[in-house]
Amino acid sequence: MKRILIIDDECRIGQSYKVLLSEEGFDVKHASSAQEATNLLIREHFDLVLLDINIPEVDGKVMYEVIREYDRNMKVIVSSVYPIEEQVQSILGACAYHNKSQGVDMLVAKIKKVLSDGGWP
Repeated sequence: MKRILIIDDECRIGQSYKVLLSEEGFDVKHASSAQEATNLLIREHFDLVLLDINIPEVDGKVMYEVIREYDRNMKVIVSSVYPIEEQVQSILGACAYHNKSQGVDMLVAKIKKVLSDGGWP
């Protein structure tokens, strides 16, 4: 079973994604802060991180670098309310980018694609 870490300070969104992705067959954890996410990254292995850009304590770009320190090959999908072009400029190198207005079906499709072959077209 693939393991996903959701890093999103909006608990409602994080918990919604957790339920949705669990129903899709993933083992999912949610962290609402950078500290909580870092603690999980230290203790557990994840196949993919779903990373919001705006999280408390640190910027998503900094959190992306923290993720890279723990596992250079970790798959990361940036998920934000910002347009995808802005997400790409903010955090270079993620496997995929998701504008939350694209809906959950698109998010699930991106996650499955990234986990199956490493990237989103």
